[in-house]
Amino acid sequence: MGRQRKRIYRAVVFAAASALFLGTAARVPAGVSAEAAMFAGQPAGAAYGALLFAQSYEEKLREAEEKRQELERKKNEIANQIQDNEQKKSDLLAYIEQLDIQILDLNDEIDALDEEIAEAEKELEMTRFALAEAEKTEEVQYEAMKRRIQYMYENGESSVLELFFGATSLSELLNRLEYQKKITEYDKQLLASYTEAKLAVGQQKQQLEAELENLGVMRETAEFNMDTLQKLSADKSAEIQIYLAQIEMDEETFADYAEQIVRADASIEEIKEEERRRIEEEERRRKEEEERKRKEEEERKKKAEEAAKAAQAAKDAAEKESDAKRLAAADSVVEKDETDPDKMIWPLPGDGRIYAYFGWRKAPIAGASTYHRGLDIGGVYGARIVASLSGTVIEATYNASRGNYVAIDHGGGIVTYYMHCSKLLVKVGDKVRQGTVIALIGSTGISTGPHVHFSVTENGNYVDPLKYVSYN
Repeated sequence: MGRQRKRIYRAVVFAAASALFLGTAARVPAGVSAEAAMFAGQPAGAAYGALLFAQSYEEKLREAEEKRQELERKKNEIANQIQDNEQKKSDLLAYIEQLDIQILDLNDEIDALDEEIAEAEKELEMTRFALAEAEKTEEVQYEAMKRRIQYMYENGESSVLELFFGATSLSELLNRLEYQKKITEYDKQLLASYTEAKLAVGQQKQQLEAELENLGVMRETAEFNMDTLQKLSADKSAEIQIYLAQIEMDEETFADYAEQIVRADASIEEIKEEERRRIEEEERRRKEEEERKRKEEEERKKKAEEAAKAAQAAKDAAEKESDAKRLAAADSVVEKDETDPDKMIWPLPGDGRIYAYFGWRKAPIAGASTYHRGLDIGGVYGARIVASLSGTVIEATYNASRGNYVAIDHGGGIVTYYMHCSKLLVKVGDKVRQGTVIALIGSTGISTGPHVHFSVTENGNYVDPLKYVSYN
């Protein structure tokens, strides 16, 4: 309560001073803002609890951060206002400092004028004394000259006779007359000199009196200027007091906003902490659920793997039995001297699996052709490949793409090819009968697994082998 009363008192003083010295109504800050009401007197974050308990984390955090930003904005406004008032106060202090310098200069000027006035008064007093002495001397000389003139006027004839008859010679007479003449001229010159001296001293007295009057005016002007500056300095000092009061109130308001921001930060952190705990709980439950599902999946996979192993074992057994049959299938093939293309037989006895047909396709591996010029058949590694028709072996060699392969010319422009073999059992020039074993299944050359690539050409052109053969 003491702090609040103090603030109100300063606000009243500030308003009155502003109206008195500035002639404008002063703006009195509101102290603690209305927006801060929800923070006052409550623990950090408690003000949000009742209002925001049903809101989502994002809504709570957004509102809390918006309130915090608003407080920060107001705090910055107050900070800018304080800075502005501090600058004004600083400018006024600098101005007052200039006034003080001018007042000190005027004091020095007045002191100098006082010294000049004292010196001039002293000199005037001496001049007055000299003038009085000159006047006395002039008066004495004037009286002496008047007495001599009067004497000569009253005793003119006897003096002349005395000079004439008293002289012992003509030269003495002339000397006496010259002496009397010089005395008369000396009196006149001396009187004129004293008169001039009196006039000069009088003029000096008039100049000194004028100078004293001028110095007096200058001193009065300096005193008036100093009085004006002192009043101006007092006015500016009053303005500084106003700014000091404003700054003090703004600093308290700034501190209030800072406290509110601290409480807002605490509220935000509490909201985040609640969200963190919620997320941790959700994460714990999620992990528990994941662990449960993982165990269930492991159990399911275990059972599936066991079933797959059993199925694979059965399949392997069946495949083994089937492969054995495929490997032995060539035993039942009867060799014949057959050259009729329409009577071609399947090149891989006991295995009718076709993995790739004749024609356009997507290359299964890099380097393979996109236009497949035969059939990919089978197979079991090592299974026996037989000649589809009787003929002559024209190629039995290795090629980077075909691997180990055999080519048989059957006459009439018909040639058959058997590629990717693991082993060749014939050579160029051999005569073979239909059904003769010519090679073993392999995966040489550009191949993705054990099989035989079977191609048929008519007069050098590849044709679909299914035109001539089929698996029965």
